[in-house]
Amino acid sequence: MKVFICEQDQTKARSMEAILGHRSYKVVTVQKNNDLFKQVSQQRPALIIVSQNFTDNFGADTINRLKNDPQTSAIPVIYIGKNENIYNSDSEKHNFVEVIQEPVKIKNLKHYIARWTTLRSLYIKH
Repeated sequence: MKVFICEQDQTKARSMEAILGHRSYKVVTVQKNNDLFKQVSQQRPALIIVSQNFTDNFGADTINRLKNDPQTSAIPVIYIGKNENIYNSDSEKHNFVEVIQEPVKIKNLKHYIARWTTLRSLYIKH
């Protein structure tokens, strides 16, 4: 499965790549917001991990764009940041978005990745 990591800090991106590489995920690191949307439409990842450092406005614009675009609306997103409230209101929350506080515990990150890739069918309402 293909996982996108949206992170500007190379050290953090490499550490996440190392964690996911042991799980047989194909990892694609994206460093620019514009590149994300070009690559997502071409490669169709199973999961997108967005860091708070990746975008301005705590990632809300990027996540809203991902969730409102018909090509990317079904792709789960894990948001990693210090601010848990990336939405203006509860009505804007999406089913496919997980928010993880920094510093990230590797065990929790692995759980969320498995939840939205391997175990996804258990968490989606049919």
